[in-house]
Amino acid sequence: MLMSITACSSFIIRYVIALIAIAFYTLIERKFLGYFQRRKGPNKPRLIGLAVPFADAIKLFTKEQPKPLLANKIPFRLAPVTSLAIALILWSLYPHSFQSLIISFGILFFLCVSRTNVYTTFIAG
Repeated sequence: MLMSITACSSFIIRYVIALIAIAFYTLIERKFLGYFQRRKGPNKPRLIGLAVPFADAIKLFTKEQPKPLLANKIPFRLAPVTSLAIALILWSLYPHSFQSLIISFGILFFLCVSRTNVYTTFIAG
């Protein structure tokens, strides 16, 4: 029981850290693009722009989504959720101390799962 709680918490912590890392990679990319174009990047907000990824996340979740008139609404809403779930499944291949999933054919698993992400674009219409 204790091992399953530890493995589950390790699983959740790993995904949260991955999502936060992606936000800060975006910040670094914006800073480099600003320097390449000889302008200031997202350095204007306080603390050298560290709040920018969190502001982007808040803006993303509070933004009004367009509603297509002729599309099927349920698959249209589930396509981004499915795409994120597929992307997070690939993080199970990353080695860590509490390996919950041992895959002997990791490269084949990566190729198969990453190829299914194309279908979410088709589902969204």
